[in-house]
Amino acid sequence: MISFLTHPIVLLTIGGAVGTNARYWLGVWIASHRWTEHFPLATFVINVSGSLLLGLFVLPFHNRLPHWWILLGVGFCGGYTTFSTFTLETVDLFRRHHQPGLALLNVVGSVVIGCLVTWLALVGMESIYPKGPHEPPVMEVEDP
Repeated sequence: MISFLTHPIVLLTIGGAVGTNARYWLGVWIASHRWTEHFPLATFVINVSGSLLLGLFVLPFHNRLPHWWILLGVGFCGGYTTFSTFTLETVDLFRRHHQPGLALLNVVGSVVIGCLVTWLALVGMESIYPKGPHEPPVMEVEDP
């Protein structure tokens, strides 16, 4: 039973389903507060927070606890983040709303802030989970 529960298909399915629901319901909640009338704030918040979560998950899980990495890093964050929606809403700001400044702000803000919070999360997590002397760099696949 344990091997079934830790199979990547099961972990990805559960993580992706939870991440997708988290993305949807957070988006609904943000939209209900009318914060998104002129800017795709829900997608922006989800992309930035997803970048933060991925940065927090990579060090403790990627090389140390691969099942948790598959569940949270790949499954949850894959279902939660919304890059395709981000690109569609950015193009929509140009085409339908004629707001190139907001489109540029969305791109630059999402990318810069997303990278910044990922970097900060990695730096913070490195102080909690320092690399061992023979541990491969994060996100580098070991040769089997």
